[in-house]
Amino acid sequence: MVSALTGRSDGNYRWYVLAILTIAQTCHGIDRAIIGLVLKPVGDEFSLSGEQMGILAGLAYGIPFAIAALPFGYAVDRFNRKNLMTFALSAWSAATAACGAATGFWTMLMGRAAVGVAEAGGSPTGMSLLSDYFGTDKRSTAIGIWYLSTGIGTALAFFVGGWIVELYGWRWAFVAAGIPGLMLAPLLFLTIKEPKRGQQDEPSDEASGPFAQRTRELMGRPGIFFCIAAITCIATGIYGMSTWLATFLITSHDLAISSAGMVVAISYGILGSVGNLIVGWGTDRINASRGGFNPALTSFLGAIIPFLTAIAALAAVATDDTTLAIGLIFAAGLFSASYNGPIYAVIVTIAGPQLRGLAVSFVQLSANFIGVGLGAWLIGRVADEVGGQDGVAWGIAAAMMFCIFGGIFLLLASRQISKSQTSRS
Repeated sequence: MVSALTGRSDGNYRWYVLAILTIAQTCHGIDRAIIGLVLKPVGDEFSLSGEQMGILAGLAYGIPFAIAALPFGYAVDRFNRKNLMTFALSAWSAATAACGAATGFWTMLMGRAAVGVAEAGGSPTGMSLLSDYFGTDKRSTAIGIWYLSTGIGTALAFFVGGWIVELYGWRWAFVAAGIPGLMLAPLLFLTIKEPKRGQQDEPSDEASGPFAQRTRELMGRPGIFFCIAAITCIATGIYGMSTWLATFLITSHDLAISSAGMVVAISYGILGSVGNLIVGWGTDRINASRGGFNPALTSFLGAIIPFLTAIAALAAVATDDTTLAIGLIFAAGLFSASYNGPIYAVIVTIAGPQLRGLAVSFVQLSANFIGVGLGAWLIGRVADEVGGQDGVAWGIAAAMMFCIFGGIFLLLASRQISKSQTSRS
């Protein structure tokens, strides 16, 4: 079929769109993750406490992100998404580069806040676009590929960033992190076409009224609340650990910053990407073998991931053996983000085309305000309270408890969706 909008084969062009949006989201991942690499040198230069470092890594980014998430979600459901994505990508990339000019805690906080506000537009816009290029038969795969960006971004931030920090200092790591997005923005604007909303979904009569009415309809759909709660809890553990992991390896295992960055790059970058791809593809295959996309089954499969992540991470921070700790960190990284493809596929499918942007924005608001914002802060706070060489390890262990809660919420989502399916049949 040839699209009237693009003039190209939808079958080929949609994969190009996926590639560009994945690269854009990779820039998102780089710019969000870079603070985790430079946390210790920034803290040393500005004489910051663990709690202040946690604020810069978490709350300074997460609260502004959360505040901006719902306005962006409202805009995504009503305005040209290509233009919104171009604006957001340009803004967060420029703000990241500007962090390299920070002179102390407050200027760094303002820079990270600007990154958070702009990045709030990335996920709801990108996921809404992808859902109009990929039907339910390929949606978990497409979102899984798109979420490779998280791992790739983390890998580039810690691998390339570690090399830049050692040679040129932490300030140039911020500048280098911002450049790719500024270069990509014109290409995205000129080559991505705005698709027709809902073209991959069944026609439906959905709420188009005031915000409160749309919110009530969204939250009344089976499994949505539990999925949002699950992603929020999992984000608390995973983002907190990935942010503090380099510091943990430096303080608890005496690794150099470049070596610590390499471990994070491999675990949350390369292996995280592999896990994302395998689970997204595998979920679509399992659903296809059972007659089509089943959100209850998909939620159940996604629930397994955070339990495995927590087990591996808790074991990693409990051992004194550096080699064993790194191996367990690799396992945690493989599992860490692979729930994204299946669970976001459940959310955008149940939400439908007219509520998709709002749904993803609610996820981003909660996951960033509570998960990203408090996860990094929690680890820093626990590290200050415990003190000594093992403070960060205890902080990561505390954060992993939230991954376990996330798995429980996904089981509850699966149960609620299954009951809804049974009552309709």
